[in-house]
Amino acid sequence: MRINAGKEQIRRALSLPLPGEQAHREMMSYRRSTAAEARAGNPPPRQGAVLMLLIPDKRSEDLTTLFIRRPHYDGVHSGQLAFPGGKLEPADSGLLAAALRETQEETGIDISGVEILGALSEIYIPPSHFIVQPFVGWAEEVPDLHPDPREVEEVLLEPLSRLLHPDNRRMQRIYMPTFKAWIDAPAMDVQGHILWGATAMMVHEFRTAVFSEE
Repeated sequence: MRINAGKEQIRRALSLPLPGEQAHREMMSYRRSTAAEARAGNPPPRQGAVLMLLIPDKRSEDLTTLFIRRPHYDGVHSGQLAFPGGKLEPADSGLLAAALRETQEETGIDISGVEILGALSEIYIPPSHFIVQPFVGWAEEVPDLHPDPREVEEVLLEPLSRLLHPDNRRMQRIYMPTFKAWIDAPAMDVQGHILWGATAMMVHEFRTAVFSEE
């Protein structure tokens, strides 16, 4: 598996038909509705967007990506790893604007240095009743980080060679307050933290679309 793809290769891969649900299912921890199914329900889901930011490591010729770890709070995503992002606000011109605004608010990144390469498939997140659109961006160097402590406990830069390695997939026992039950979830390790759920599904779709072995 190559991990030193340039931005044009990634841009081209994301412009092709995406693996979508097929890739999502491999990291799905429970049966969830598709975005289309969720839109047909009542009440309609809220909309949000996140940014998978890629940053080349000039020393190793690897790529890194940026995660945030949410603080512990009384909510469904307490303490979880995620890509920066959040809900679509009335003042946003669209989902991409929402992803960039939320990324800047949460991490302090200057988004003027971010180039958007494309998007992944949208995902419905049942516990928070959101349909989330992931975008993939590129920054030529590690940006200055000034995370908002109200929304971000920690910012993690993870090499793709480690994140996407087949040996970094496992089944993890996780308690879900929404269901009041323990589940066995496909997961990845990110510097000792568990990455699972929708964000892991996004990561796996990216891997499948861009770094699939020929």
